[in-house]
Amino acid sequence: MKKLYEGFCKFEEWFALCLLAGLTILVFVSALMRTLKMPLNWAQDVALVAFAWMIFLGSDIAIRGPGLIGVNLIVRNFPAALQKIIDIIFKVIIIAFLGVLVVYGYQMTVSGWTRQITTLHISYGWVTMSVPVGSFFMIISTIIRLVETIKTPAGKTGGAE
Repeated sequence: MKKLYEGFCKFEEWFALCLLAGLTILVFVSALMRTLKMPLNWAQDVALVAFAWMIFLGSDIAIRGPGLIGVNLIVRNFPAALQKIIDIIFKVIIIAFLGVLVVYGYQMTVSGWTRQITTLHISYGWVTMSVPVGSFFMIISTIIRLVETIKTPAGKTGGAE
């Protein structure tokens, strides 16, 4: 299972990188073409879809890294055991918030599925689907970090930051 998750993480990083590179090239070419009075009408819509997915997949990648979310300035002066408790509480709050995003993102996707992106002739649901899917991935990553935090003794690196 761990190998499968690591493979997924590598694919997610590669896909997010491709989205970022593609989005950068697309926006540059679109601006250039607009300057030449030959606008690419579809480019803005493709950028919208790519940007939405890039944000949520990139957020999952960032959550997997150490030290992204936290208020270290004050908390680092607390005893190690209290730092660990605060870290656990923060992660549980993050999971709850992401759970809300999954539920409401799913509802938003379903309710907006009939709305079309005119230039691409696809459902706007492909944009809004990035919210519940990306949030679900972030829940998995946060749960993994939460388990690591719980297993790591207070004051040791690799657990509570």
